[in-house]
Amino acid sequence: MVAIEKMPGWVRVAEVILGLVSLVAGLLVIGYPGLAFFTLVAILAVGLIFLGSRDIVLGAMGKFLPTWLRAADVILGVLAFVLSVIVLASPGVAVATLVIFLYFALFVRGVAALTMAGAGKSLPTRSRAASGVVGVLSIVLAIIFLAFPALAIRTLIFLLSIGLLFVGLEAIAAGVVGREIVPVIASAQRKI
Repeated sequence: MVAIEKMPGWVRVAEVILGLVSLVAGLLVIGYPGLAFFTLVAILAVGLIFLGSRDIVLGAMGKFLPTWLRAADVILGVLAFVLSVIVLASPGVAVATLVIFLYFALFVRGVAALTMAGAGKSLPTRSRAASGVVGVLSIVLAIIFLAFPALAIRTLIFLLSIGLLFVGLEAIAAGVVGREIVPVIASAQRKI
């Protein structure tokens, strides 16, 4: 027999509060897209600073690593610091980098889908056709984003806002309903 436990009340309250914060953040991103732009840039810069610090410390203190790897860690750490300064000094470069990553991701996804459509002989015809359509659409979208980077930026901001809204709604629903924790086997429960 399986017994189900609900989340404690304080966890449920925290989920609702954090869900509301996520909803507000999503609405702020929709209302003030520039705020999202600078938030993404700041997160990228801070991430590079932490990554650089980690690599430099690992290279300097990692006696267990081969010498060439320690040197590579220090060099990559310094490079991460330099990139964080570039990101902070020129946010446009950071956003252009995000757009290029988006372009490459869509293009590679499109090529992979077209390859699946062409080479997946064991797949049903509908699946192959759907894969081909998705591949063509991904490549077309990648080309559009390459030609119109502002559209790619707006799309990234839109996806960020939608993601925040959905995460917020899910957290609120989980907090209100009381998401179930891992099922506990009744026999194990009796032994405790």
